[in-house]
Amino acid sequence: MGDLSKPPFLDKTLHALFLDFDGTLVGFADDPDGITLEPGTLERLSALEERQGGAVALISGRALSSIDRFLAPLAFPAAGVHGQEVRYTAGGEVVTAPPPDDLATARARLQAAIGPGDKLRIEDKETALVVHYRTAPEEADRAERLGEEAVAGCSDLRLVKGHAIVEIRPAGVDKGKAIEKLMQREPFAGRKAVFIGDDTTDEDGFEWVASAGGFGIKVGSGETTAKYRLDDVAAVHRWLDAVARQ
Repeated sequence: MGDLSKPPFLDKTLHALFLDFDGTLVGFADDPDGITLEPGTLERLSALEERQGGAVALISGRALSSIDRFLAPLAFPAAGVHGQEVRYTAGGEVVTAPPPDDLATARARLQAAIGPGDKLRIEDKETALVVHYRTAPEEADRAERLGEEAVAGCSDLRLVKGHAIVEIRPAGVDKGKAIEKLMQREPFAGRKAVFIGDDTTDEDGFEWVASAGGFGIKVGSGETTAKYRLDDVAAVHRWLDAVARQ
């Protein structure tokens, strides 16, 4: 697990900062559209972007259109849907990889099993599918079973379990690869990557940044490959504030 102490401050010219969104910058909500930003979030992120010479990006399972609604007018370099969508420059074009044909099969299977009024809810991201059970934790086993059945025989898909979700996404897509893509472009190239995340879906990112000489920061409890830990979303913002003021 490594030394899970509070992370050190960032070097202005050495480090590139990558941030997860849900569970890291914002708390969770029953409805993903119901989250609220911590006070001062936009000002804090703007200050960090300036301090790090633009080397700040978001890495999320959300679609970038969703993140942009909450962070407007800011539009950072970012990867959405775990890297299916990538925006390489602030305010730039979003490049979206087409989903594999198997995703249509998985979608049809889920829609046949989860109908109107079901305690489970399907979120269709077009390039990935999510089954939510946050409002019905007793349905966790069923959600996982339906996810497994949906991807059965679909070699191009991967089933991933997260915070009160089961996600189906293209195989070979993860947050580590998303960070790697951005690290090949300015202003990230040549820096050491630092990634902050809270979920099992962030572990690929922690592993990649460590392999490239950077470090991960885990938010909350639980086993992790990250080197450092922050207790919760509020602690993330306190640390970001301190870095921005340094």
